[in-house]
Amino acid sequence: MSSSPNRFADPFDVLQTPSGVQVHLHQTRKYKAVHVGWYLERPLDEGRSARALTADLLTRATAGQPGMAAFAARCEDLYATDVVSSVSGFGPAQVVRFGIETVADRYAGGRPLFDEATSLLAECLHDPPLIDGRLRPDHLAQEQANLVHAVEALADDKPGHAFRRLMETMHAGAPHALHPWGTVEDARGLDEASVRAAWSDLVGRAPARLFIVGDVDEAVALRTAEKLAGPGPRDALPASHRPPTHTRQGLQEVIEREQLNQSRLAMGFQVPAELLEGQASNMFALVFGGGSHSRLFKRIREAEGLAYGCGAALLKDSAALVVQAGVDAGNVGRARELVLEELDRLVQDGVAEDELELSRRDLLRRLESLSDSPRGQSYFRLTALMSGRTHAVEEVMGQVRAVTPADVVRVAGALALDSVFVLEGQAA
Repeated sequence: MSSSPNRFADPFDVLQTPSGVQVHLHQTRKYKAVHVGWYLERPLDEGRSARALTADLLTRATAGQPGMAAFAARCEDLYATDVVSSVSGFGPAQVVRFGIETVADRYAGGRPLFDEATSLLAECLHDPPLIDGRLRPDHLAQEQANLVHAVEALADDKPGHAFRRLMETMHAGAPHALHPWGTVEDARGLDEASVRAAWSDLVGRAPARLFIVGDVDEAVALRTAEKLAGPGPRDALPASHRPPTHTRQGLQEVIEREQLNQSRLAMGFQVPAELLEGQASNMFALVFGGGSHSRLFKRIREAEGLAYGCGAALLKDSAALVVQAGVDAGNVGRARELVLEELDRLVQDGVAEDELELSRRDLLRRLESLSDSPRGQSYFRLTALMSGRTHAVEEVMGQVRAVTPADVVRVAGALALDSVFVLEGQAA
């Protein structure tokens, strides 16, 4: 009797194109739609703002559909195909994603929908609306204003602002401190020439990975990669990005004050790079501050009633553990003390099997849920490849099951508080 297939085995085949595109194909009929992700990688440098603007500029119109209304109508004609873009950071890299979600051909009544939808995405990349060889000034002005507004609005998200200021403090002078959209000054200083140069570099040279999840065969996947890549050879994919090695000694503290009803506390701990391998550090983050079962939630919110929310997140690409809490201004100092107390208590008293098991189940559920999310599968695989870690979900689940209480304590004992950022609320 043959054994049933393992749904957590690596479902992707890896293909290589002559132009240098790495194709990751998960051929499956599980989904009614096909997911396509075209991921381009560049350093987080002074060109990041131009590339961020380019991502939105290219997905609003093409030469064939030169206005937003015409472009939207074309997407609607393609069975409501979604054409999207996004810009994010991972370690020292900026990742620009273009993608589509479209109905699989078998539901399109014989129409070659996938080919038409990916051709539209290729038009977005290579054939935007131009005037005398230049990007349309009205489109450029609108997207520049949108980018300026988006970067300015980052400060209105207080948890996000606290996180960014903490990263800037922990990683001052390193790419990890930079926001992938750039600064307001960067965005305001962009001109047509700088954006056109970013467009040319992204669509023609930037290292590329193509992810396809859906009912698409290898030949079609390879043709799609060449269609999106364009005519020229692309730069080689960079080596995997290893987490930074922290060398600074001494605690960095930054306090900002605003007229707010609530204060934000953000604490950044250095994590030794060697402890980021495997899943012990992820399990520690869940035990310590990963949800309602965690140490921080039970102590700081439930037992002490000091925080509206308190949690911890592990950033493997930055070799950091970040603890955040929203508290009344008078409780910031006490909340900070309790975070350190709970960390010390975990090191001294260890981890009970039942609380470790709750965290293990939580992490395994998250991994299991990837099988229901084409984009989640793709992004999990991408970040694993970029960091040089295993991208096989089954292997990662095995690592989760192998974590012991002693492993979690070992991670906790190696943490070093690096930086503290406080956004101190003051009544108006």
